[in-house]
Amino acid sequence: MSIKKKLLLTNLIIFAVMVALSLTYSFFANALLDKFPITGPDKEEFNAISAILTDDVISDDNKAEAVEAYGYKYSIYDTKNNPVKTYGNELKNYELNIRSTTPVVETFADKVLIGVLRNGRVYVAVKVIKRDNAFYTAKNIAVVVMIAFCAIVVFLTCYYQVYTIFPPLSVLRGGLKQVAAGNYSYRLKSDKNDEIGSVIGEFEIMRRKLADLDKQKSEFDRQRGEIIAGISHDLKTPLTTIQGYTKGLMDGVANTPEKTTRYLKTIYETALTMNSLVNQLNDFSKMDIDTIEYSFMERDLVKLIQDFAAINIPIYATKGLKVITDFADEPVEADIDKDQFLRVIRNILDNSVKYKDKKEGEARIKVYSDGSNAVLEISDNGPGVSPHEIEYIFESYYRGDPSRTNPTTGSGLGLSIVKTIITAHEGTVKAVNDGGLKIIIKIPQRRKRN
Repeated sequence: MSIKKKLLLTNLIIFAVMVALSLTYSFFANALLDKFPITGPDKEEFNAISAILTDDVISDDNKAEAVEAYGYKYSIYDTKNNPVKTYGNELKNYELNIRSTTPVVETFADKVLIGVLRNGRVYVAVKVIKRDNAFYTAKNIAVVVMIAFCAIVVFLTCYYQVYTIFPPLSVLRGGLKQVAAGNYSYRLKSDKNDEIGSVIGEFEIMRRKLADLDKQKSEFDRQRGEIIAGISHDLKTPLTTIQGYTKGLMDGVANTPEKTTRYLKTIYETALTMNSLVNQLNDFSKMDIDTIEYSFMERDLVKLIQDFAAINIPIYATKGLKVITDFADEPVEADIDKDQFLRVIRNILDNSVKYKDKKEGEARIKVYSDGSNAVLEISDNGPGVSPHEIEYIFESYYRGDPSRTNPTTGSGLGLSIVKTIITAHEGTVKAVNDGGLKIIIKIPQRRKRN
């Protein structure tokens, strides 16, 4: 059963209950009113009837005529309430409590009785009074008005429910259909401050989030397509090189030991390039499924990078990059993942190697604390990045080499991974041009982790 039908059924039940209460009120009001004694005779009438009843000279027939002139009926009963003589008005089912020789008045719901005890008999004059029906009529009209009022209230309630509750729900239902169909630009507006307005507001928040996620997904799919196409293109060059030099060896083109050595060296170096591209594909798959795991621990960045520099400075020197370190005098501690943080440093230095424009480039690593953050700066003396590109270099798959003629320039994942790792450390990373490219990383110190 729909909500609309349930509400209508509920309103009908309420209406039926209100009508039943009104009718019950009418019934019990009538019953109570009928049981309420009527008002007795005035003093003059009482004295006149009393005089007739206590007159021992007047006969019973004359007494009957005399009281009838006042609208009464005359009767005689014994002390046990048995009728002795009546004149058209025998009292039945009435308990007469007249035990006095002085006339008394008894009133009932529809009768007035004046009686007196004389000579062992009870002489009574009974007057039947018809109640004024005006009160009953007014009361019944009031009941009818009450039922009509109930009907109007129920009608207005139904009208309010149908025309104020269900239209916004219909609008919300239409919005849900649009979102389900993938139309995240469909906006809902509501000027209501009730629960339905709140639901529509929450729907708008959800719609905007879904729209943002859809936009991000579209951008991710676009970037993924570009990187797959780019790496496919990059793999063609080393494959062609390996094929050419291998065929030269097979055809005997390398006919001297020196030439053979040069061919083999070229094949080896090209294979290393392909290995680098395969590693980039591996990074790409990890970025796609978000499988990077972290193990955070409070560490001294100065000691960590000193150990890194001792091993890697000679390696980078063979690649034409001179690495210089500048450490703080005191420990700079932060809660970090050692392996992933060293990966950050390698990715940045590898970028310096890839994009250096001198035979021997230079990179400087600086570590210090600014009071609340552990700061790592890695700068080089390369060409830097054009101002319009510097804000994009941390995006996934972004490359500043649109021609893609140089496969060693990579896939654009290096700095994106850097940002991903630093974000996981609850830190920040930014790039500036300062005689080359400078990467500034800040990791909060004494962070509270769950």
